[in-house]
Amino acid sequence: MTPMLPHLITEAAALSVAGARLRRYAMGPALIGAGADATVVIVPPGDNPLVSGVQDSVKVVLRGDTVTALHPRFGFREALPIHVFARLERGCLPLGTALCRQRSTAPAPFDHAELELDQPLTREVLDVVRPVPAPGEVPGVDWVDHVETDPLRALEAFVLGWFPVEETGPPEEEGSVGEPENLPEALAAFHRLARLRPALHRFHDPVLKQPRRASGPLGDRLVFAMWNGAGMDWSVPWPQEGPGEVDPRVWLTEDPCAADPETVLEEEPLSRFLLQFTLFEAMNAAPFHAWTFCMPTARLGTLWTALRPVPLSPFLPTYTAERFFVAPGLLAQVSADESEAVVSFGALHRGTLTPLLEHGFRWSRFDG
Repeated sequence: MTPMLPHLITEAAALSVAGARLRRYAMGPALIGAGADATVVIVPPGDNPLVSGVQDSVKVVLRGDTVTALHPRFGFREALPIHVFARLERGCLPLGTALCRQRSTAPAPFDHAELELDQPLTREVLDVVRPVPAPGEVPGVDWVDHVETDPLRALEAFVLGWFPVEETGPPEEEGSVGEPENLPEALAAFHRLARLRPALHRFHDPVLKQPRRASGPLGDRLVFAMWNGAGMDWSVPWPQEGPGEVDPRVWLTEDPCAADPETVLEEEPLSRFLLQFTLFEAMNAAPFHAWTFCMPTARLGTLWTALRPVPLSPFLPTYTAERFFVAPGLLAQVSADESEAVVSFGALHRGTLTPLLEHGFRWSRFDG
């Protein structure tokens, strides 16, 4: 039997829940009613994560012009309840009550708030209030064919396909001020690629625009990437170990500011490591995500027919040891041993994640 949706009501009936002395405000396409009894939020249906609307089964986002008067209505301990509705073609659909989990910190710039519904929406309701459009054309995975024979070619094909062309100013000249000369070819190629796709420099932990020289337990080195506020970094021997060294080894240094930091050798050489690093950061930066709870490794059996493995060693083997898998428009990381596994996905389009529901996993987050 198909689950019944809540009954639709008129916009006036929805606003009446707010009680007497009703005041109406707009925040982007959302209508907000502030009354003596409650705050009513009416959002449009849609898929755009950058405007007001339902984002997933529990999260509703408000974004728009500054509305200073609404700031006290969305306090974390506000006494008046917040009732949320979705505006559909034939009326407003009740979504339940919500708490404010995030907002602008001061009244003057109040232009966004993040609400958490007290009861998660069913999939049927979610598909109505946040319909999932077809993803359209998505990047392919043919670049995987080149990982073992030409990793720089694989990196370029992935980056140019995954990240869109941007409107930018005049291109930066090669050999920026402060950048060491005669960089290893893999690192120079990465910087050339970043000039074509500046998104590479907007990662949470990007490859440094200007690598810096340092010393360490294994000798002088060139640091080209840092992690989590310099909690650890990656480097290559510097100067290069020999004129014929085209793909140097990579060192991971833990707590590089310590008096005696620990340095270990990465399994992948620089060219393949840069592909690993880019896949990891691209997935974290993807606009849509899905994360499973820990589950028996055997449950992954149906997933392998939908994903193609990327022939690289596990990333961060002493931590989560993530292996990468791909499908058109989809990146996946699997951390697993013989008994348990956790899988996370990143996608450019919400609709690319939706078919994953067929696998019946339990999700800690699901944007599809």
